[in-house]
Amino acid sequence: MIISRAVLAAGLVALSVNTARAEDAPACASFAWSVARERAAFGAPGLPALASGSALSGGVSAVQLALKPAAEIVLPVPSEKEAKPDTFAGFVTATVPAAGTYQVTLSNEAWIDVSQDGRSTLKPAAHSGKSGCPEVRKSVRFALDVGTVTIEITRASSPLIKLDLLRAE
Repeated sequence: MIISRAVLAAGLVALSVNTARAEDAPACASFAWSVARERAAFGAPGLPALASGSALSGGVSAVQLALKPAAEIVLPVPSEKEAKPDTFAGFVTATVPAAGTYQVTLSNEAWIDVSQDGRSTLKPAAHSGKSGCPEVRKSVRFALDVGTVTIEITRASSPLIKLDLLRAE
């Protein structure tokens, strides 16, 4: 009797874990493109932490970015969206090694602006966002040239956000 209760309890735990995974899979799978790489990176232990204004190191694409209150930060390029009260903002720079389509993916809701000339923001080539995916909220694609890119995050509801810059598959 004790063994059968233990087996039943283990089965119920396994069922609840599988049910939870099945429930979050539809939201994560319904992005316009796969965000599996980002989900894995955002969930990995030891995700590098960066302060706003830092540069992504070569070979590092996923980071946890520390943002500042929007009222306290001056972005290098004016954002396309006006700051909202009680939100957070920040930016990072990165080097694009080859021209192509890249995606900036965030763990939480926020606005993304990207600039390569230091004066204006680029129009996105495509965007996808879904609530209900625990690791990823938004992914936006941009056509980028070789060189430095500035990624600005505004309208974030918390002072920490996970960000990934990857070449689109």
